[in-house]
Amino acid sequence: MIRDLLPGDFRIPEHWQAFDGRLKPFQAPGVQTFDGPDFIPLFQNERLYAVMTQLLGSERLLVRDGSLAITMRNDARRAGELSQRLHLDPAVPEDVDDFLFTPEEIEIGGCFYFTDVEPGGGGIHVVPGGHRFVEQKARGVSAGRQLYDKWRDIPGLETVEVTGSSGDFVLMHHLMPHAASHNRNSTTRVAQFLRYSRDDAPWSVGERPGDRPGANGFGPAQLAAMTPLGRRLLGVDPW
Repeated sequence: MIRDLLPGDFRIPEHWQAFDGRLKPFQAPGVQTFDGPDFIPLFQNERLYAVMTQLLGSERLLVRDGSLAITMRNDARRAGELSQRLHLDPAVPEDVDDFLFTPEEIEIGGCFYFTDVEPGGGGIHVVPGGHRFVEQKARGVSAGRQLYDKWRDIPGLETVEVTGSSGDFVLMHHLMPHAASHNRNSTTRVAQFLRYSRDDAPWSVGERPGDRPGANGFGPAQLAAMTPLGRRLLGVDPW
């Protein structure tokens, strides 16, 4: 289904993003979320939700993002392993000077691998214990949220590639330094990203459930695919 997004004439839509063999599809300009009926079961996966409730210390959670990544083989060696700068995607706005480091602020995200990802296959790279490094650095100065170009370019850390099987979910703390990598293998890597937060989170970064008008912008087919849990996670029903 996701591979069917690639046009048969190999013309990449102008509103998509492309970086060194890494494609980011958009449904329309500025709309990166894929939450049609076929994707809804991923947003409301009960096993993943149970893990998130333990990590976030609450059963009242929201889920967002739903963006996709398609990473095709790229043999260029000039840029090393990574196709991105090491960075964070924290659940804290860039104009906020300091992290709170509270349970309510934490966001846990990651991605479903839709294909087997072997070494060198474009797996996400992370820094073991990196969230602790970020906290130590940010607590040590004023305006710790603003370090390293707002944590968009983190130098000098060693990374490891996270491999996995189709259906695995790579789970990360929102203060985990990470980056995409080049795919040197013949198998195209396909992934979808999700982010879970508490419904009492102090910040709002990007579109969150409940931001949309009406039944939160969901059509009849999407609503029909939602379980009672999914309706709460996606902001259709209140907790």
